[in-house]
Amino acid sequence: MTSNFKSDIDALAKHYGDLVKQHGDAAEGAQYADRASQEKRMEVLAEIGVAKDSKVLDFGCGTGQMLSVLKRTIGFEGEYVGYDISPEAIEFAREAHPEGRFEVRDILDDPGEEEFDFVLLSGVFNNKMSDNRGFFEEVSRRLMAKARVGYSFNMISRFVDYFDEGLYYEDPMSAFQFCKEELSPAVTLRHDYAVRPGALPFEFTIYVLRSEHEPRKLNV
Repeated sequence: MTSNFKSDIDALAKHYGDLVKQHGDAAEGAQYADRASQEKRMEVLAEIGVAKDSKVLDFGCGTGQMLSVLKRTIGFEGEYVGYDISPEAIEFAREAHPEGRFEVRDILDDPGEEEFDFVLLSGVFNNKMSDNRGFFEEVSRRLMAKARVGYSFNMISRFVDYFDEGLYYEDPMSAFQFCKEELSPAVTLRHDYAVRPGALPFEFTIYVLRSEHEPRKLNV
């Protein structure tokens, strides 16, 4: 099946490939302002419960910086897999982190059958697309299906005082409701952290955990 988002994904692959060519493994190569804020986002994602022996999928892995963060913060020794749509990023990641496994993969066209304990996603939903809400929901359904324990992701919040025309800003409560109704009833919304000292919290992270109960429509 051909993804409805193929033109968007092709454009994003070129965009991030060009960034990697220009900046390499630096934070700017993944469209972050600096390494500290990039890693803070990743640390928050991993607080869903990733353990040192977990099997982790880093979706939109870029050059593999998440693996370095997991090693530094929790002494990670588990199985790490990274998916990205940019061949340039994957090539760099394989050279920089030979202990990880990296694949060029468009999950909407080729989801594969592999499962993971945790699926982590940082920054993938930030760029403006033809249908950001549809992309977020479809990707999240695919990724939750792969997560045996949980799925965590971040997005830029609509609760901000500045908007960049090239970025997508999501209503945190809308994202929360989608996860509760479509993915799992066990959902945590975090909008309390700043990515750098002195900054306001301008993005949010959601943790979606597996539950014995099926998700259902809410009376809201």
